[in-house]
Amino acid sequence: MTIALDSILDEVTCNGKCTPTVVELGNQRLKNNKSRAKMYNKLQTTGTPGLSTTKEFFLDIGFRKYLAIDVNTEMDAVALDLNMDLEKHYGFKDKFDLVTNNGTGEHVFNQYMVFRNVHNLCQVKGFMIHILPFYRWVDHGFYNFQPNLFPCLALQNNYKLHGLWIGTSDGHQIEKLSGKLSRDKGYRNQYNLDSWERDPMIVAIMQKKENNEFSPPQQHLYNNENIASAEISNRYK
Repeated sequence: MTIALDSILDEVTCNGKCTPTVVELGNQRLKNNKSRAKMYNKLQTTGTPGLSTTKEFFLDIGFRKYLAIDVNTEMDAVALDLNMDLEKHYGFKDKFDLVTNNGTGEHVFNQYMVFRNVHNLCQVKGFMIHILPFYRWVDHGFYNFQPNLFPCLALQNNYKLHGLWIGTSDGHQIEKLSGKLSRDKGYRNQYNLDSWERDPMIVAIMQKKENNEFSPPQQHLYNNENIASAEISNRYK
């Protein structure tokens, strides 16, 4: 997570001139000391010693507000059901500069609502980070996620796709992808994924450019001339 955050930290914090807010899907545990050390070095600070929570870490690097959303209230979380529309069901309309979906969305059945909630939680010009299972991850959650999902999601909702990667949770293996709309069945062999010691994850960073209604994408393979119905075709970009 800290590796992904590091790539957009200057933009999120306005190069240290603003104090952003962050909400995370799922209460997160503080780990990966090496990645945090690199971020502190970038900020030209040693950081506060003895941090024990993710909230403390975010506040330490310049964020002014931290919140997590989970089914319990542990680790600075509020108990809200991510299967539900947070705005309509709970009246929760807070907006944040950064929204993270770090290993949480795959455990939620209603994927439409997960991505809709992320969209609604993010304010205009804010960032969304998705870090989710890609390859293997046998019986980990309900779902694994494919690279072509995120360019299609970005196109449909006019997000700026800042980056798309596959990698391991410890950051030892990271491969940057092109972010193309079409499928690519060569990833498995191209990156020799079966040899990876840890199961590969997909990481996508997107920026919300406008105050628009969330719209689910159509997979590019079945878009445009593949759609016979004008009513369906007009729904997708």
